[in-house]
Parts: sequence; C-alpha cells; structure tokens
Amino acid sequence: SWQRAVESLVKLTSAFPMAVLLGRAGMGKSQVAYEVCKKTSCIYVDLTEVGERSMANIAAIVAWRLLSRYGDRGGAKNRIVEVYRKFGYEGLASLARGDPAWTLRSALELAGTRTVVVLDELLPSAEDPKFFEVAYIMHRIRNMNLPNSSFLVTMLPEVYEKIVERIPPLGNFFIHITVQLPDVIPEEEVEDIVSAYCPEKAELARKIVAERPDITVRELLLELNNMPSRRYVELVPAD
Repeated sequence: SWQRAVESLVKLTSAFPMAVLLGRAGMGKSQVAYEVCKKTSCIYVDLTEVGERSMANIAAIVAWRLLSRYGDRGGAKNRIVEVYRKFGYEGLASLARGDPAWTLRSALELAGTRTVVVLDELLPSAEDPKFFEVAYIMHRIRNMNLPNSSFLVTMLPEVYEKIVERIPPLGNFFIHITVQLPDVIPEEEVEDIVSAYCPEKAELARKIVAERPDITVRELLLELNNMPSRRYVELVPAD
C-alpha cells in the first residue's frame, strides 16, 4: 500500500499543480514523502521547523534551497539571484514578505526542470486557530498555475474533512489528487513493512499487530526496536 502510494504520488505530481497525501498520525506520511523525493527533483519542507506557517515563509525557504542548488543559473542580473548572493536567506525572506508569489515563481524558474515541493505538516490540526489562513496558502499556490512545479501536501484525515466541508473549491479539487494511506496495517503487509527496517523481527511484528490491530507504523517500529522480544515468549511452568 505504501509503495503504491509513492507510485501514485509521483504520477500525480507530474501532471497536477498539487497532490495530497492523507493519513492518520504515525502511518508513514513523511516516509512516503521522502520516497517521492528520491524519485523526483524535490524540495522537502518540514513545516514543524517553521515558526509561522505563512506563504512568505514557504516562499523564502523554497527559494533558499533552490538557489543554494541552482543559484548560478540565473546570472548576476537576475534580481532574486543578486539578493541571494548579497544578503542570503534574510534577503530572500525580505523579498518574500513583499511579494511571496513572485519570489516563489522566480526561484522555481531557476530549476530548469519540474520540481516537487513537499509541504509536510502544513496544517497539523483541524483546530489550528489559523486554519483558514494556512488553508488559503494551498488555494493560492494552486491558482498560481506554476508550469514547472507541483506541491505535495501531507494531511491528517480530520484536516482534509474540514477543508472539503468548509472550502468547497479546494475540496472539489482534492477529490482528484488525493492518495490515502491505510488506517491500519494490513496483516498481509506486515512482513513487507518490517523487512525494510528489521527483517529478523517479522514474526514478532505479526504478533504485535494481532494484539493491537490499530497500532500505527511508527508505534510498531518503535516497539520492535525498544521492547524485549521475551514479552511474546510463552512461559511454561517448571516441573
């Protein structure tokens, strides 16, 4: 299921300006996003590390990372390149506060190839006091119609449901671009998941999932790495 999600997202980001990866906390959204990045030209932004989730901050971070990678392509007379060379991140942040859409577009144009921008944890909660402000960022990016980029946004189910209910233009668009991870770990996929991390514990993993069918991928891997296996050994009374 997780491999199929990666393949679907690679296809969606090659054809649409935005894609959504949906899944409950701990079910592997970030890991799937990493895998998409391995298969595309990608900029990964972890929004948990950003103070304010704003269009300006996103534009500045994306511009900084793209210019660090492609800065020399723009030539000295390119305004965004010149600001980057003279003032670094603070200069780009100043440009982004003045015109985030222009800053983002100008930076993406330097890449010369289609770029996937992952926005991980853009909206961490449906109860976020700035929910609609942040959701508007997705609406704005979508309407920019950037020809050489796509944005992959990870999202919790409750966030998705609120957007669909309260912001119909985005909700109607999301229907066509969303990939959802399983809510629980399919029994037949336990061994495949564990084999990537600790194949010698596949049997133990199956026992854990049987006892806790709602366990997340994150919880399972943590338990496999930290819990003594003897917890699951049947104890036989001594004679």
